[in-house]
Amino acid sequence: MRQDYYGYKSIFAFILIGTAVTGLSDSVRAATPQTNIVHSTVNGMGPPSSMDGLQTVDTGQGWYACEEGVKACSLWNTVKVVNIDPYQDIKYQIGKLAVTFPKGRPTFSLNDELVISLGGMFQYDVGAFVGTNARDRGPSMDSIRSHLRRGRFIVSAKYKGFVVTVTPDLGTSGVQNDSLFEASLRYQGFRHTSIDIGLLQPRVTMEDSEGSNLMEFVERPMVVDLVRNIAAANARLSFGGSHWEKRYIVAAYVTGPRYGPFQNFQRNQVGGVFRLAGRPVITKDIDLHVGVSGSMAFHGDNRKYSMNTGQEAQIWLQRPYVKTSSIDGVDSIWSIGPQVAFRYKRVLFMSEYYSIHMHRSAVNGENAPNLNFPGWYVSANYTLFGQPRIYEAQRGVFITPIGPTLNPAAGYWGALEWSSRWSVMDLNSHKTRYSDSGKLLGVHGGQQTVWSTGFNWYPSSQVKVMLDYNHIQASSALKSDYNPRGRSSNLIISRLQYNF
Repeated sequence: MRQDYYGYKSIFAFILIGTAVTGLSDSVRAATPQTNIVHSTVNGMGPPSSMDGLQTVDTGQGWYACEEGVKACSLWNTVKVVNIDPYQDIKYQIGKLAVTFPKGRPTFSLNDELVISLGGMFQYDVGAFVGTNARDRGPSMDSIRSHLRRGRFIVSAKYKGFVVTVTPDLGTSGVQNDSLFEASLRYQGFRHTSIDIGLLQPRVTMEDSEGSNLMEFVERPMVVDLVRNIAAANARLSFGGSHWEKRYIVAAYVTGPRYGPFQNFQRNQVGGVFRLAGRPVITKDIDLHVGVSGSMAFHGDNRKYSMNTGQEAQIWLQRPYVKTSSIDGVDSIWSIGPQVAFRYKRVLFMSEYYSIHMHRSAVNGENAPNLNFPGWYVSANYTLFGQPRIYEAQRGVFITPIGPTLNPAAGYWGALEWSSRWSVMDLNSHKTRYSDSGKLLGVHGGQQTVWSTGFNWYPSSQVKVMLDYNHIQASSALKSDYNPRGRSSNLIISRLQYNF
């Protein structure tokens, strides 16, 4: 706990410093002994052409806009916010070398051909269970816990259409590989197309494509985590790509094993993922996204597989309520399911359904049934102030709200959103089927439902503060030390995030 305490203080201080730098950027630039500093503000300049036909307000940092008919344009009714980046106009020119700081990320350009950028993302979680019911019969999990969920340093080098990215990760994700997120080569020489090879995270499902810095809650829905672990997730040996236009995105990857000491089915496996999505309706107030995603994998060195899922938080990394035991005789695994998202003005609804199928061979000379594990979620999101979530065609997702950098004296409070989610995962399949010798041939891993609600505050483009409440109900899991008779719990968790 002492180590967690000091780690928390360090990350919290780092985030505060990052926020303070935003407000002090002008004075720092004035005192820096560099040459050819280029800096301009939006004051006195007209709004961007993308805001034509809207009522605009110059914040001094950037612009936000509202519908023409409103009496007063404010962050509570804005529909678009642009140019909110205090670093966007900072440029140091030293001979042929240009140094810029887009979104606070140090970027070095040589002759506009070779570009090297340094970035990072840090997420620190603090949380605790605040109540259980009388039927709980597992180890106590009532202490306050904290950990560095993600601690990524991003080094990227671009030459013409090629991009090399290396991203080590110091965080604790609850899996066997915590040291590397990505080491990949990307080619972007074709229009709206990305071709990737290396150890990377091939995106599958809608929630997975958001990336962890854009998520509505501290963790993805249970079914999304299990689906992405089949043939995707972090540092997966992959080759493939994606192509997008305004109305659609298509992506496909051939994948292999993950980096790290993974055992059983994950080791030396071969598989793949795909995603196809479109936007049949695009208007000023409405966006409709529909699509389908799938993944598949074939066994590697042996045919064992197991699954477990947490409480949609990773405070207790190794104590899931629902889990399967080691499943024998698995020849292949595949999953496919639909995705839909609908935005109406400041409200966004999203849902996905997937069913994980396992094809099995005989186990100990007895026929073993094929298995099926369904899961789904439905979520709602509302932006209270700031620009609401808008669609990004390149990833086929709705990105986070945007607001001006926090400045209470001027009435600028960033952006704030509220989210809620209903999420279900069933790890039972043929749970009452036994062999003649009394061996369980099915799986009795339990079913878990999580109701979540929470707020996300964005005081600047680099900082995000999350507060979530989860109510968890789980049926019993066979031979589980943490959930032998079913559990019902309440969890509160907060996250501080800083990225550049």
